[in-house]
Amino acid sequence: MGLIARARLSRRLPARARDERGFTLPELLVTMTILLIVIGSLASVLVQSTTSEIDANNRFTAQVQDRTALDKIRRELHCASSLTDTSGNALTAGTSYSAITTQLSSVCPSTLGTTEYVTWCTSASTLKTGDYALYRVTATASRPTCSSSGKVKWDDYLQTSTPFCLPSSSVACSGVLKPTASLPMLHISLPVDLNGPTSTVDKYNLIDDVALRNGTRS
Repeated sequence: MGLIARARLSRRLPARARDERGFTLPELLVTMTILLIVIGSLASVLVQSTTSEIDANNRFTAQVQDRTALDKIRRELHCASSLTDTSGNALTAGTSYSAITTQLSSVCPSTLGTTEYVTWCTSASTLKTGDYALYRVTATASRPTCSSSGKVKWDDYLQTSTPFCLPSSSVACSGVLKPTASLPMLHISLPVDLNGPTSTVDKYNLIDDVALRNGTRS
């Protein structure tokens, strides 16, 4: 190697060493700050997405329970031989009730060949303060109440404690009148909201007027 080449190489070595000196502390701090900001933004989006998914699933589950409970009540009312309050008294037209009792004969699908009393009732929700849950309880000897043992919860997050009302042809329930010369019917309203009784959003209200097929036309 000539003298000129050696001189050039000796000048290049310090330059290459300076080029490979790495990052300075300020550069590392700036990089880490930017990285933390990006990761924080992604984590926030992930948390919001997870929360939204959980909320949507809970609302869907509550609505499915609402429809399932109403379908069960409807089928039992269609087969019921009587409809009273838990004391056995006839329902007063236009009055809202927190509990109703039906008597199902042995031919009804859900009685398993025995005559039984079925009470549907509401009680304070254990999931949301201010809300109510809908329970079903059965007995064969007497009319059960919501305090009887063996009750099963069918619905929750209800925004009313009195979902049952019996309209007549002259006395309405929530604006609903029974047509004249028709079977008696029960007006049922099951408003559901996971956000509590003061919420004005995400409310789902399931309403039906169920005819008592074994009743007397009037």
